[in-house]
Amino acid sequence: YIRPVRASDAPAVERICLLTGDAGASAAHLHSPSRQNLLGAVWAVPYVLMPYTFGFVLVDDDDDDSSVKGYVLGATDSDAFARAEEQSWWPALRERYPLQPRADEEPRTKADETYIGIIHRAPDAPHPACLALSPAHLHIDLLPEVQRQGWGRKLIGRAVQELEGMGLRAVWLGMDPRNEDAAKFYERLGFEKIEGAP
Repeated sequence: YIRPVRASDAPAVERICLLTGDAGASAAHLHSPSRQNLLGAVWAVPYVLMPYTFGFVLVDDDDDDSSVKGYVLGATDSDAFARAEEQSWWPALRERYPLQPRADEEPRTKADETYIGIIHRAPDAPHPACLALSPAHLHIDLLPEVQRQGWGRKLIGRAVQELEGMGLRAVWLGMDPRNEDAAKFYERLGFEKIEGAP
């Protein structure tokens, strides 16, 4: 079933982000053991813990940390969310993961370096063409065991219901162009490419 995300879901959300982070497949092998949290720290956990956000998780009947199987997370005001991240999310991560490796740290993989770079420059500001459509954006990830069962459609539907309740009439998302299955899924739900946006 689907319920609102809770702060205590952050570890499960981080894990799902990693296990779906390579164009829908696991990205665990791309990161060093001590940096398995990088994808979640950039693309998922802030939406669980920061203001200007919304989120829902798919859980099985036990509803414990291991029962979270997927999520839809997003920002209701993408600009305000980005400013809040810059003020109170990125500084601690930048200190934890400096651009220049420390002498005593585990060797970095190429993916580690990429994500540490993202942390230091922060993800790009929302594209003006996206913001012209809506201030709201979302992310969705489901573990393979619950894919192709209608849960993605239900999660998106719940997010849309939430946003409509706030008076918002549209939502946008970014996606890895390598993830062809995701592109087909979004098209089936009525998402379209935004003219002028990457």
